[in-house]
Amino acid sequence: MLTTDTKIKEKKGGKKVSALLVAVVVHAVIIFVAMLIAVLPSAKEEPEIVAQVVAPVVQTEIKLEKKQVVKQAKEASASAAASPIAKMIRSNSIAKIATPEVTKFSDGPIGVGEGDFGSGFGSGGGGGGGMGLGASFFGGKSTGNRFLFVIDHSGSMTEQQVDLRNNELKRALRALKGVEYQVLLFAGGAYYAEKGWSLTSSGTPPTNTVKDPQGKEYEFEPKSGAGWDNYDFRGASSRLPTTKWLKASSSNVKRTMDAVEDNRLFGGTDWGLALEIAHLMEPPPDAIFFMSDGTGGNDPRPILTVNRRRGKPTINTIAMQTKAGAREFAEIAKGTGGKFTLVGKNGKSIDGDEYMKNPGRFARYLQ
Repeated sequence: MLTTDTKIKEKKGGKKVSALLVAVVVHAVIIFVAMLIAVLPSAKEEPEIVAQVVAPVVQTEIKLEKKQVVKQAKEASASAAASPIAKMIRSNSIAKIATPEVTKFSDGPIGVGEGDFGSGFGSGGGGGGGMGLGASFFGGKSTGNRFLFVIDHSGSMTEQQVDLRNNELKRALRALKGVEYQVLLFAGGAYYAEKGWSLTSSGTPPTNTVKDPQGKEYEFEPKSGAGWDNYDFRGASSRLPTTKWLKASSSNVKRTMDAVEDNRLFGGTDWGLALEIAHLMEPPPDAIFFMSDGTGGNDPRPILTVNRRRGKPTINTIAMQTKAGAREFAEIAKGTGGKFTLVGKNGKSIDGDEYMKNPGRFARYLQ
């Protein structure tokens, strides 16, 4: 049997245990609350910390990625530019189109006011096709690969006209780049301004005999009763004189100009014969620049027929200080897609279309 003291001691022990438990629970609660207080603010602030740290990293990564893409694009472009095909295309473009392989043109007085004429626009006539470069002569302009200058070399040309013609021809030939050319001197018959060609004349009006570098002769005689203005060739048209194209180089141009300046003028004038000879070049010219100081054998119909049969080159016509034959000059140019120009006494060019609209306006500049 428990005594009273023992009971009292047991009650006191139970109270101590209960108090201890309560204390433990209270401390546990306090610790838990303290943990919540410590943890929750940190959790709320975490997105701000992430935003402050992560955002710059993302931007840096984007910038780096852009730089990498640009670098890769540049490397790819450099690699493509270095390829054989790219080099071939670039080389062809430079040869055909780019500066300085261009030809200069004068739109004002001859030799004045020159501007670039873009090259590589195709053939000036039907004969060439493909890409080509430009040529000009007394205001006429054409593109192509082969250019033939058919210039009056008749005895009626004055010293001033010859000088004007030679200066313009020299300028035109020197401006040619990457093409072929020839110069045909005509009067009563025609021959090429090239070493080895020669001409002798006899009679009045004269019979003109041309000899080529191989010694072959070509005889041109005045038509019966036609005087100095119409000539016949003794032989078939297929046997008319011809030659090879010359590369446009400084040495060739010098030799051509030497021949032009050294060979004497000769008698007669015949457009038809001269232009028939011009169309026999092989391959046909892309453009012809035809200059005369008068008329003779100038019916446009047979000239245009030969043109259609022989490659359809453009014919730019130039009347040297004369209004004679203006209608024929204009018709030949129009029929071949060319330009008609007149050269005035002052050496300045006159637009043929403007002249045909109002001839009186320019009368004082022409004979």
